[in-house]
Amino acid sequence: MTTLTIIKDDKFVKVDGEGLFLDAVVLAANVHAVQFDGTNGEIEYNDGTPNEAITSISAYSTITDDHATKKAANATAASDATTAQATLEATYGWKREQEYPSIGDQLDMIYHNGDGGATFQAAIKAVKDKYPK
Repeated sequence: MTTLTIIKDDKFVKVDGEGLFLDAVVLAANVHAVQFDGTNGEIEYNDGTPNEAITSISAYSTITDDHATKKAANATAASDATTAQATLEATYGWKREQEYPSIGDQLDMIYHNGDGGATFQAAIKAVKDKYPK
């Protein structure tokens, strides 16, 4: 059975343990929150009205549908980001960047070897040869 927590003013909705902030949570003006444990729950009011017991969340299907839509959109965005990262990692530029010596090491090669940068140039050339354009 589905569990549900809605905090209206925060626009926070948690369905089956996954909480999300939604763009809108439309409930009566005097509702503070809705809690449901899968079997029973209650509506909490902000105007002194006693809490109301509930045994179903069907009245909140619009909100749970919005939650499911945002959850799916978040999953798609995460998948797209993973695909974009994988595409980036497949490029020669990213591969080169991972293998170049750090800037500090590059400057040390130039300064400490006293050869005008020949060691530095050889290190950079090795990476460029390994990952040609």
